[in-house]
Amino acid sequence: MKNTLLLSLLLLTGLAFVSSPGYAQLQQAPLSNIEGNARSITSKLKTALTLTEEQQPKILTAVTNFLEQRSTILSMNNSNPKAYNTKLKSFQNSFNRKLKTVLTPEQFTGFQELKPATNDMTNVLSQLFY
Repeated sequence: MKNTLLLSLLLLTGLAFVSSPGYAQLQQAPLSNIEGNARSITSKLKTALTLTEEQQPKILTAVTNFLEQRSTILSMNNSNPKAYNTKLKSFQNSFNRKLKTVLTPEQFTGFQELKPATNDMTNVLSQLFY
């Protein structure tokens, strides 16, 4: 009986964790494969912004650097959201400055228009904005 009760308690605790917002962040695991995600993001931007062959490696480098920076603060999202948001904004500002040197003004405007309305785990571009 004790074992059944203990097992039930463990299962309920696990289910509560899986349904929590923190689990969604872990599930997304946006930074578990930085290189793969950077390539996926660059591919999506290539299509959406009609990137040139010269722009693509520069965008890939900028995206990779941004994702690496973001990975250093991701744990703060749950423990200290205010600090996370402050640092994320700083990283995003730096990233946007780099993009402006690589993209045309029209492409940069197009990039900003690609921002998902919410942090959508199915949209790889969310990693650049949230």
